[in-house]
Amino acid sequence: MTVALIYKKSAWELFSESSDKNVSSFISQDDQQRKAFKESHTIQKKTIDCVEKTLTDHNASIKKIYRSSLSDHDLNNFDLVITVGGDGTFLESTHYVTGNTPIVGVNSDPSRSVGFFCACNTENFADFYKKISEQPKISLSRLSLSVNGKSTGPPILNDILFANPNPAATTRYKLNDESYRNSGLLASTAAGSTAWTFQEGVEPLPLGSQEFQFIHRGTRNSQVSVTSKLEIHSLTRKGTIFIDGDHCSIPLYIGQKLKITSGIPIIVIGDINKKRAEFLSQYD
Repeated sequence: MTVALIYKKSAWELFSESSDKNVSSFISQDDQQRKAFKESHTIQKKTIDCVEKTLTDHNASIKKIYRSSLSDHDLNNFDLVITVGGDGTFLESTHYVTGNTPIVGVNSDPSRSVGFFCACNTENFADFYKKISEQPKISLSRLSLSVNGKSTGPPILNDILFANPNPAATTRYKLNDESYRNSGLLASTAAGSTAWTFQEGVEPLPLGSQEFQFIHRGTRNSQVSVTSKLEIHSLTRKGTIFIDGDHCSIPLYIGQKLKITSGIPIIVIGDINKKRAEFLSQYD
């Protein structure tokens, strides 16, 4: 089996290597945070080592790929994609899976990361991988984008926000011949409906749904809508489409039209339904 092993740098690595004097000063002076960062770094390294050893023991061919260099690789050429980190690493990796390659997330630090899409951690990865072919799988719907009729951006597993890049500025757009002035339009897949839109007070969609939901942020008494496609006409001079967080974004200028549709699904290994039930039980 050929496996793409996607990993991230720990906060300790990023901060301790930073040339920003404010960051280096913070690390050197705040003993509590420094200890927490080092501890998280140790746990993450242990998880990566565990995953590598398990894969080697099962004679897998491993290609380690740093998260920031994903664009240099075609993940569709592998039999399996494994991410080590949290949901951010997982989501960014899904942008590069456009075929039938399944993906599984390994939570590198469960005490500090929710890891909704992560099926296992360093404690149970060896047993999980031993029975990888028997593990539950789910096909999750994603979103596709086009601007003025031209396909753009990666497939989206979680959510997108169209907004002014300045969070204090007004976002202007038109939808179904109605004009809006607010904090932007937030659209979420079924899989992502327990993330940002959930925190906005929206009930999640069933995981198997191929439709998506959207809300107008900063609009009084705004109601959630569920659909399989919508088109936004930007009235914002320099708008931005934020994709699955803050690592990926594309511009949407005044006069341009953004079309959002249900896109190609992705195969995720792990009992995501169980993870969702556990997450939602906290709010019962």
